[in-house]
Amino acid sequence: MQINKDNFTSAKYDVFSLFNDHWGLATAGTPDDYNTMTIGWGTMGTIWGPPKGGKQIIEVFLRENRCTTDVLLRNDYFTVCFFPEEKRKDLGILGSKSGWDVPNKIELTSLTPKPLGNAVGFEEATLTFVCKKIYAHKMLHEEVPEDVRNTMYANGNPIHYVFMGEIVDVFGSIDD
Repeated sequence: MQINKDNFTSAKYDVFSLFNDHWGLATAGTPDDYNTMTIGWGTMGTIWGPPKGGKQIIEVFLRENRCTTDVLLRNDYFTVCFFPEEKRKDLGILGSKSGWDVPNKIELTSLTPKPLGNAVGFEEATLTFVCKKIYAHKMLHEEVPEDVRNTMYANGNPIHYVFMGEIVDVFGSIDD
């Protein structure tokens, strides 16, 4: 997939609002074999380049036990999609059902998957980032701040993977 920077080099995104207010879906895999899950954590920025020349990236954080994590570890592309408020119930379903237990959990929603090259997005998304995975790393439990270990990762809660994807295309926008 070739990078189409014309779609996003001059765009402005309120990252805090995107991930805090709109929720989103991280979808990994190909149109023939994919899995998606609701996410509420993410970052955007640049890395690995000179000023004004770095790779534009999104990072998402997925628990190690999620099916989407397994699919993303095996594939090169993923999408991060944001939706209007009226789709929040669907995102709730996709965040509470596991692809391990419900392989086609999309059927439980009103969302319509659509191929985006080697990735999968959704017709109902108002903003979609197509990303090429350029880095993945499992967080180290002992390196996470103690207060976070004692809350987010207490009682055997699985640690997260960090997936960094170079943005290769963007579709739509968020109107607040």
